[in-house]
Amino acid sequence: MIVYMKPVQVEEHMKNRLQSCFAIVVNRSFGNAVERNKIKRQIRYILVGLMPRMRQGFDVIIFPDASSKALGYNNLVESITHVLRKSGVLKQ
Repeated sequence: MIVYMKPVQVEEHMKNRLQSCFAIVVNRSFGNAVERNKIKRQIRYILVGLMPRMRQGFDVIIFPDASSKALGYNNLVESITHVLRKSGVLKQ
């Protein structure tokens, strides 16, 4: 799983923006539409559960790779938690 992350530059008109933004991008080579949508739904659900532990003010793009397809749900949760913690988005 690949994660790109950058802190948001807060401008005057965006001072009330506290939440981090997430995008999930899945290539066509990942599989058919059912598989791509399934992994996106799972990742979104995991991110919602992790929201209270996340730092604010980051833009994050998540690229699940082909190895994510073989992971079970619990392993996917561990993988996303590890990657977000390593990138500094998730609080210890």
